[in-house]
Amino acid sequence: MPIPQKVASGFFSLLLLSFLIGGSENISHAQEQTEQTTERGIQLYEQGNAPEAIKLLKLIVEKNPDDADAWYYLGLALNREGLIGHAGPAFERYIQLRPNSPDACAKLAFALILGNQPQRAEMMAQRALELGDQSPEAHYAIAEAELRTGAPAKAIEEAETVLRINPKFALALITKSFAQYSLQQLPEAAASLEKLLALSPDDLDVETWRGQSEELSNRTYQSSNPAPAFNGKEVSQKVRVTSKPEPQYSEQARKAGVTGTVVIRAIFSSDGEVKHILVTRALGYGLTTQAVKAARQIKFQPAIKDGKPVSMYMNLEYNFSLY
Repeated sequence: MPIPQKVASGFFSLLLLSFLIGGSENISHAQEQTEQTTERGIQLYEQGNAPEAIKLLKLIVEKNPDDADAWYYLGLALNREGLIGHAGPAFERYIQLRPNSPDACAKLAFALILGNQPQRAEMMAQRALELGDQSPEAHYAIAEAELRTGAPAKAIEEAETVLRINPKFALALITKSFAQYSLQQLPEAAASLEKLLALSPDDLDVETWRGQSEELSNRTYQSSNPAPAFNGKEVSQKVRVTSKPEPQYSEQARKAGVTGTVVIRAIFSSDGEVKHILVTRALGYGLTTQAVKAARQIKFQPAIKDGKPVSMYMNLEYNFSLY
C-alpha cells in the first residue's frame, strides 16, 4: 500500500535527522579517538617507553600535522632515544604551531648545534632565553655558536653559565677548554679537560681528552720530543702524504645527527710517525676520536731541511656529513 505523502515526508525527515545525529556522533567519536591516541603517545613517553611513543606519535602527526602536542612529545621521545637530529624538525613544527615555547626553542637550538648550524642555533637559543628558558641547552648552543664564529671569550662566559645551571653538563667543559685554547690559556684549557675526565669517565672521547690534556700541559711534548718541528715555510721540501685513511662515523654520532668538522694540529715527525696530536676543533659523540685514529694511520714521507728529514707541523681537517 502506498505511503501517504505527509507520512513519507516525515519518515525521510526522521531518517535524515537520524543520519545527521549518527554522523555527528561518529565524528565526535573519531575526534575522541584521535585525542585518546595522542594522549596514549604522551602516556607511553611518560612511562619511559620512548620507542613505542615514537611509533604512535609519528602516525598521529602524519594524519594530523597540526597536532602540536603530538609534535612536542615526538621531539621529546626522539631526544630520549638519542635521535636528537631527528627531534629538531619535530620541535621546529611545534614552534610553528606554538611560537612561544621556551623549552622547545632551547631543544631545537641544541639540535641545530649538533647539525652544524651555529647561526640558526644561536638565534633560536636567544629566543628561548627571551621567553624565560632556564635550561642549560640554550646557553650551551650560544657558547658553541660563539666559539665556532670566533668569539672565544663570549663562549667561555656562556659555558660557565651552563655549568652554574648544571655542573654535570659535560659538553660545556669541552667548549670551555677549546675557547681557552683559542685564547692561549693552555693550563686553564687542560684543567677544563681534567674536570671533564673526572665528571664523565665513560665519555666516548675520553682517551682523546686525556691525550689532549697532556699536550696542553706540555708534559708529553717536553719529555719525548726535544727535537724542533718546523712549519711548511721553513723546510725545503714539505711532508708528502702517501695515504690518508678516512675516519669512521661513530654509531652514536650518526644516531644523534652530528655533523661538522674536526681540525687537528699534529707533528709529522722525521721518523715517519704522526705525533703530538692536538685537536683544535672538536665534535662530540666519538667523532673526535675517530678523526684522531685516522690521523694516526696517515702514511707520509717526512719533510726535508738542509738535506735531512725533519719534523713538521701540519693541520688536518676531517669533515663529517650525513648527506
